[in-house]
Amino acid sequence: MGAFRLLLAVLVAVSHMGKTFAGLNPGVVAVISFLIISGFVMTSLIERNYKAPEKIGLFYLDRALRLYPQFLFYFVLSCAVIYVLLPGTPQAAELTLGNIAASLAIVPLGFYMFGAAGTHILPPAWSLGLEMCFYLVIPFLCIYRVRGVLFVLSVAVFMAAVLGYINTDLYGYRLLPGVLFMFLCGSYLYKPDAKGLAIGASTTVVAAVLFMAIMAGWIERRPFNAEVTLGIALGVPAVYLLTRLKFHRFDEFLGNISYGVFLNHFVLMYGLRAFWPVAYDGTLVTAVLVLSFLLSGVSYYGVERPALKYRHALRSGLQSGAAQARDHGAVA
Repeated sequence: MGAFRLLLAVLVAVSHMGKTFAGLNPGVVAVISFLIISGFVMTSLIERNYKAPEKIGLFYLDRALRLYPQFLFYFVLSCAVIYVLLPGTPQAAELTLGNIAASLAIVPLGFYMFGAAGTHILPPAWSLGLEMCFYLVIPFLCIYRVRGVLFVLSVAVFMAAVLGYINTDLYGYRLLPGVLFMFLCGSYLYKPDAKGLAIGASTTVVAAVLFMAIMAGWIERRPFNAEVTLGIALGVPAVYLLTRLKFHRFDEFLGNISYGVFLNHFVLMYGLRAFWPVAYDGTLVTAVLVLSFLLSGVSYYGVERPALKYRHALRSGLQSGAAQARDHGAVA
């Protein structure tokens, strides 16, 4: 699934460079697949390592060790680029102590629309705030088996947003109540039983019907409701199929650089704006992506990979402790 994750990061990047496909924002479609992937991966992680109330804190530590190294690297780099190259801009205006502190906590980035944090320092990071909100709740949903109830409630919020009864952008794309079921679609795809497959299949079909209805004009097109429904219709089957492929080392490498591409393309765009403030044609888009890949490789091997040993040690310690507990039980 690494190549797919890199493709999604590229779609987010090109959308931020003003590119659309058939009038649709490809970045929004890609973000939905990221949410579905996250639901799958987090459920796998919890089931294998953290499925007990006393281990929830360790799960949070695991996630912090995953998100923070490259986030901090690119956040600091973006602050430096903005401060040096873009004085007097809206980006520079956000370089306040309050904004920086809120951004470093990550969760407030998901509530930028309420003034909890700025969005111009590292714009793609708002979705990391949404991810963190999901991380806070998913251990409880898995351990106490309440995914089904929350899935239904989330679908209700989403439908109200898609149809325009509540704010479509906020509750149909950016806030957890309306998108939790998308994460949970991925969760149900981890070792799916008949119920999980039925949920994934029915959600795909309903999303596809909603997308066609929106594009046909039967449902009013509102901010990103077409892209989100398309993202669900494409993302659920894609994740289901890709997670059944065999492991391949090159695919893993592509996945490893995807997070950096997701974070760093705006830093490169800020740097280019200072020296070459022109529209993004095909050549410039390609140049940004190539530089993004290269920089992501540097940040993965230089920043994230050293932190991997701590995550691996954390999980290894849990598995060793579980084995010792089983041994004690056998002796007793």
